Amino acid sequence: MAYWLFKQEPDDYGYADLERDGTTTWDGVKNPLAVKHLKACAAGDRAFFYHSNIGKAVVGQDDVVEQPVAALLAA
Repeated sequence: MAYWLFKQEPDDYGYADLERDGTTTWDGVKNPLAVKHLKACAAGDRAFFYHSNIGKAVVGQDDVVEQPVAALLAA
């Protein structure tokens, strides 16, 4: 099992949104290094949800539930 830090601006999609939705797809990632790490995620890995810009803190923990689909990543 690996551990990951998922960074998100809370004004765009915050942890409260994830709790409301239950699951989400991390798509539209453009940074090549971030895409590389997302592709390395596997089902069963743990992720820490980090609010950037506002708050700048880990605000929750998540489970990766499936292998990323390369077509969803903008690499």
